[in-house]
Amino acid sequence: MAVVKPFLGYRYAEEYVRERGIGRLVAPPYDVISEKERQRLAAEEYNFVHLILGKDESGYGNTALRLRHWIAKGVFVRDSVPSLYIYEQEFSLNSFGRKKRTGFVALVRLEDFEKRVIFPHERTMPKYSLDRLELLRATRANLEQIFCLYNDPQRVVDTLLEEHKRPDTELLSFTDRHGVVHRLFRLSDAEAIARIRKVLNPRTLIIADGHHRYETCLMYRKERREALGDPLEDLPEDYTMMFLVNIHNPGLLILPTHRLVHSLPEERLANFFEKCKAYFEVRFFSNEREMEEFLQGAPPFTIGVYERRGERWGTITLKDPKIMDARLGEEDVNRHLDTTILHELVFREILGLNKEGREESEFVDYLRGTKDVFAIAREESKYQLVFVMRPTPIEQVERAVAKFQRMPQKSTYFYPKAWSGLVFRMLEE
Repeated sequence: MAVVKPFLGYRYAEEYVRERGIGRLVAPPYDVISEKERQRLAAEEYNFVHLILGKDESGYGNTALRLRHWIAKGVFVRDSVPSLYIYEQEFSLNSFGRKKRTGFVALVRLEDFEKRVIFPHERTMPKYSLDRLELLRATRANLEQIFCLYNDPQRVVDTLLEEHKRPDTELLSFTDRHGVVHRLFRLSDAEAIARIRKVLNPRTLIIADGHHRYETCLMYRKERREALGDPLEDLPEDYTMMFLVNIHNPGLLILPTHRLVHSLPEERLANFFEKCKAYFEVRFFSNEREMEEFLQGAPPFTIGVYERRGERWGTITLKDPKIMDARLGEEDVNRHLDTTILHELVFREILGLNKEGREESEFVDYLRGTKDVFAIAREESKYQLVFVMRPTPIEQVERAVAKFQRMPQKSTYFYPKAWSGLVFRMLEE
């Protein structure tokens, strides 16, 4: 089943960490970095953003040269012993209180989705996979880990990880701009690694974050195997770097991703709430706070809506789940998901966006649940409709993958993000 193994990780050299601070060198994952944030990070000469977002007129050719130059110069050093890397993130958020999520970074053997060992849970947008493929071809490095979940109800691996989080194994610690504390520990004890591999071996994995990167790795493995005549032995491309977290870890948290609609022709927006009444019960509120309070205890299948044209705050609640049963069929386990209801009935039917998502991407922005969607709805005049979503339960993710079905893109937002640059892997090793 899931084949996990340690590796010789590359990390920032102590000299650079001491002089500059690890917090100035590492970066969030590429897909959450705004242009403003990229410029801020890039002010540091050796920040990891120069690698994960280093595309220029040469494509990623200069990025690959930069990576090899930094290794030759000693900016990065390679560990001498194959290791797993324990990654802990401690954070506070809204009403959730103080939480701590711990997992580990390892190499995992790539498996085609048809083998049902590693499962996607969301749909993807192909253009992002192709960009990451270009980067992987140029650098031949796993620069960012793919975030996956495994099922260990007895928390055997969690216990082992906690035992090996010690001062003598700690490699780095820093606090990011959002107050999340990141710590990385090296686990090189052969016996502990063997026990972890044994626990994971019969397990399957769910991709929580990094679907595009995983698809990229599958494409690159296929390319390399075809180029080499599909050898019997393992290739470096048969494995990729992953951050693995127990689905029962108490620090695992899913936040919503809100949808913000812009640039639609005015005729599509006309009588929006009236059109919704064909499928939904509609309620209106005096302001966003009233709506927010209602959403906290709202019935199932409820979505918050801000309409700029009428300056109205409201909610739409599906009248009857049988509407979705009839539309998608009872075999679709995601049919009652809030994001499915929104994409199928509101985006496709009421607003006229196509099902494949090509047109949707032109008119919809996504806002992660850590940001104030109400403030943005008021202040950003370009947004015509703002849909305030609630989190997708982890149990729904499990049901979807059990039936080999994918949710609409951005149905989940696992918080916090796993940062890039703490450790990475070169495929030549």
